[in-house]
Amino acid sequence: MKSDPKNVLLKVAGLKKHFPVQKKGNKKEQQVVKAVDGVSFHVRAGETLGIVGESGSGKSTVAKLIMQLLQPTEGEVVFQDKDIFNQTKKQRKQTQKRIQMVFQDPYASLNPRMTAKQIVTEPLRIHEKMSKEDLDKRALELLEEVGLGKHHLNRYPHQFSGGQRQRLSIARAIALKPNLIVCDEAVSALDVSIQAQILNLLKQLQKNYGIAFIFIAHGLPAVKHISDRIAIMYAGQIVEIADRDVLFTNPKHPYTKALLDAVPPSNPRHRKEKTLVKGEPPSLMSPTRGCPFVSRCPNATEGCHTNAPELLEHEVNHHYACHHPVQAPNNLENIGGRNS
Repeated sequence: MKSDPKNVLLKVAGLKKHFPVQKKGNKKEQQVVKAVDGVSFHVRAGETLGIVGESGSGKSTVAKLIMQLLQPTEGEVVFQDKDIFNQTKKQRKQTQKRIQMVFQDPYASLNPRMTAKQIVTEPLRIHEKMSKEDLDKRALELLEEVGLGKHHLNRYPHQFSGGQRQRLSIARAIALKPNLIVCDEAVSALDVSIQAQILNLLKQLQKNYGIAFIFIAHGLPAVKHISDRIAIMYAGQIVEIADRDVLFTNPKHPYTKALLDAVPPSNPRHRKEKTLVKGEPPSLMSPTRGCPFVSRCPNATEGCHTNAPELLEHEVNHHYACHHPVQAPNNLENIGGRNS
């Protein structure tokens, strides 16, 4: 996969994460779960890359690798021209300042014994030398940045609503003025109306500070409102990646087409022919030699069972891994368009 060298902030190349597991019924023999199996992409400064895939596709494992919560089996993650897995302790600490994360469940990721003020200033206490007066001032600034206020400073996580807790998580994430924030299913547990508020908040923070986002979700409705480009993951691999409008109007991988077909049209009168995905995803312990989508693909031929397609740039900035790409374009208006 080619990478646009202009303003690339993060580059992921050939990333793999395989987990050894004991074979059922045989404790001595191990199998390998190929959770992430050769993922490559890049993120430019100030842009949002959406990563979409069903449960078990490997998208959250990619997030943990970027955050250095896991070590890769193979491949590299290059941030600001430095391999994050080949750094000194001092360099690693600097990278951790520049990349932050917002988790799916803010209640689980926030310390229940810390107040909002303590939570948002914790990164500053670890990485910066600031007086108590400056920390208090910065705490209020951070809460106000995300739509909270002075009266929230001394509250504990259980005293906030789900949406407010996620705002608190975002305030903590921006405390160190990072270049990149990884949002792992950051709005999936929220009501639709609250999701929209959080997405608008992230877009405003990006506009104000030029932050890049990796926005991970299991469906397309959320990412279509925030992403500049979208990558589709399936069975530990990226099967398609393109600019947001191109992916929505001209999907090439059958799995992408099926995900789009699952999004209700903005106008109920506009019916569309659907691509149905039948069957179960492949086993990550014994993946097929060919295309990972072959058992569920309506376009599969004999060659798809033995020859795995590569993720290649078939059109400008449009990469996909498919021997028999989708031909019929979609109507962007029928799938909701883009909210700005």
